[in-house]
Amino acid sequence: MTAPPKQSSLTIGQQIGWAAGTHGTSTMIGVLVTIMLGYLTTVLGIDAAIAGAIIFASRLYDVIIDPLMGHVSDRTQSKLGRRRVYLLWGAAACFITFVLIFNVPDIVDMTVRVVYVAVLLFLFNTAYTVFNIPYLAMPAEMTEHYHERTILMSYRVIFFTTASLMIFLGTAGLTKVFGASQGYNVFGWLVGGAMGISMLASFFSSAKAPRYERSEKVQLPLREQIRLVLANKPFAIYLGVKLLQLTAQASSNAALLFFGAYVLKNQQTMLLAFGSFFPVGTFLAIPAWVWLGRRFGKRNSFMAAGVIYAAVMLTWLLVNEGEPTWALGIRLLFLGAAVSGVLVMGFAILPDTIEYDRRRTGINREGVYAGLYSTMEKLAAAFGPLIFGGYLGVAGFQSSLGGEVVAQPDAAISAIYIGMAVIPAVVSLLSAALLSFYDLSEAKLKATTLIV
Repeated sequence: MTAPPKQSSLTIGQQIGWAAGTHGTSTMIGVLVTIMLGYLTTVLGIDAAIAGAIIFASRLYDVIIDPLMGHVSDRTQSKLGRRRVYLLWGAAACFITFVLIFNVPDIVDMTVRVVYVAVLLFLFNTAYTVFNIPYLAMPAEMTEHYHERTILMSYRVIFFTTASLMIFLGTAGLTKVFGASQGYNVFGWLVGGAMGISMLASFFSSAKAPRYERSEKVQLPLREQIRLVLANKPFAIYLGVKLLQLTAQASSNAALLFFGAYVLKNQQTMLLAFGSFFPVGTFLAIPAWVWLGRRFGKRNSFMAAGVIYAAVMLTWLLVNEGEPTWALGIRLLFLGAAVSGVLVMGFAILPDTIEYDRRRTGINREGVYAGLYSTMEKLAAAFGPLIFGGYLGVAGFQSSLGGEVVAQPDAAISAIYIGMAVIPAVVSLLSAALLSFYDLSEAKLKATTLIV
């Protein structure tokens, strides 16, 4: 097994360049959890419950293909490396499917339209998997320096934020200039193009980054590898924590467009505020969370971020149509700061749990770990629209075509409040409680016997 140096092993260019791929993956996951449900229901006219079910089904499909993709990338032999070859092909596939999903032809028959959109969403998720699983597996083999991983992941948060910025401002600006339908068409090309470029940047910048080659003498079946991975207690706890946290975020993101349109009564104001204040809060808080992680430990900082996030989300219950812009801005600044902590600490812990497995077993199965993590990530992203879309349907939400905002019953407005504030807060607090059982500190990781 060829291992990278024990101290800092990546140049700034390699760190930033690799992290740029997060702009692409976050753009794809962001549109699924933030605007896809609203796009399908208010632009394409698909029933809210059906739209939520389509999104969920396309993500459930990843339960099968994510671990499989990780298994394949672990065993790939290529001149480009066992991971990077998929970054190249995945970037191309992601761009194509992104453009197609936002340029749906005018299909009159609603059943045919639903089937067409469902097929596109399955292809969209497949492309995402081809890129994202090898991409997520790379940090654990690029560096084994405990705190360098936190720094590397802080760059990921920067590009996560640029993706959010582009989604919110792009949606608000383009739909305002071109109208809802054509605005999303242009959105597909422009945002999809930026997404593809960022993914290619990750491919090219990682060409000379350190990487492990396969070391295991016995090739275990995928099912056996998954069983052994789940027996890794720190990883299993981490997986449960992230499932809860991402479900919380998916619920609020799915409710975002509806909250802007039917509570604030100005969807574009909500999007512009999110695109302006949320990224600022995220950016400004990154250095603080990196310092806190080093000073108080990744777990404790992770728990604090989850509690702060829950507290901020509950304040959405106080919002109504007369919400002052300054109050909305302050809330979004604090929300960005909380999400920054959740992301920095969450991203930094994943490669630690993978190294813990490698030290205990001597086997490099980063791809399997990345596959299981991505499966959980997509399930969480799907649960949000499924729960919220179904809740809206039961509450009597009225779908529309072309972005038209129609009158909604009181029950639907209440459902929007719950999806935006209550569900995220409660689930985030549960994640913080579960995280208290996580005990993989830097000292414990270093004390774990390294099998070579």
